[in-house]
Amino acid sequence: MADPFDRERFAASVRRRLEGISGRRAVEAWPTLNTAMISRAKRGENLTIGSFLVVCRALRLRPFDYLIDGAKRRRVTRKTILRQAVTASVPCETRSFDHG
Repeated sequence: MADPFDRERFAASVRRRLEGISGRRAVEAWPTLNTAMISRAKRGENLTIGSFLVVCRALRLRPFDYLIDGAKRRRVTRKTILRQAVTASVPCETRSFDHG
């Protein structure tokens, strides 16, 4: 299944916006960023959606510019949701222990 997010284009945009600016200088300019986040964004590595949006806001990038229209996405139906593995909820063993 194709990824609907254009990582390479996003990474190129981040590198272009931060050209000539070190990671530390970027963090000084935009305190919501951190050096690890900047490094991952520059390399096109996975970011959480929150980090992606923070980078976009700080660097004045438009998040939807990196959405690939027409990318095939997995269909979510009631049947597929019911088939998902779920960890059973069981009582904690230590709760039944009497400290008496």
